[in-house]
Amino acid sequence: MGTIEDYTSGKILEKISKALVVFDTQNGPLGKSVIGSRLLDKLHEFEPLVLTLPEAVKHILGSVQSATAIRVCRSLNPDAPVTESVFLDDLAEAMVREGKAEFCSKEKAVKTLEKYPQYPLVVSKVSGSYQEICRCYPRQCIYWLAEQRGLKCLHRNNEA
Repeated sequence: MGTIEDYTSGKILEKISKALVVFDTQNGPLGKSVIGSRLLDKLHEFEPLVLTLPEAVKHILGSVQSATAIRVCRSLNPDAPVTESVFLDDLAEAMVREGKAEFCSKEKAVKTLEKYPQYPLVVSKVSGSYQEICRCYPRQCIYWLAEQRGLKCLHRNNEA
C-alpha cells in the first residue's frame, strides 16, 4: 500500500517508475500475465476511484485540512501538461512539512481542481484512506496506462 512516507520520501516515484518500465518493456495486453497480475495487485492497494467534480468536492469538504501541489508523478514526465493534486488530512500535513505542497483553504482546493476540467479526477488511498485527489494526465498516468493494457484498476462510484 502507498504510504504517507512513500510520498514524502519520494519512494512513490520509484514505484511508479518501476511500473512504467513494465509498460515500456512488455508488449500487448497484460491482463493475463504474471507480471500484469503483480502490478494490478499493487495498483489495487490504492483503490483508485474516478470522481466527478462534485464527488471530489465532498472529499475536500469532509477533510480536516487540504494542500495543493503539482501532481506527484509530473517529475517523471516533465513534458506533460501541468495539473495539480489536492492532498487531504495527514498527507496534506506531511507534504507541506516536507516542502512539497502548500496548505490551502477548502475553497482553494476546489478551485485548483476546477482549473483543469479537461483531465479526469482520481482519488487514491494513501496509508489506508483517500488522501490524494489528482487531475490526471491519462497519457502518462499509471492507472490509465494500466487500464489500456488490460489491467482494470480504476473504479467508478456507479459500478456495482
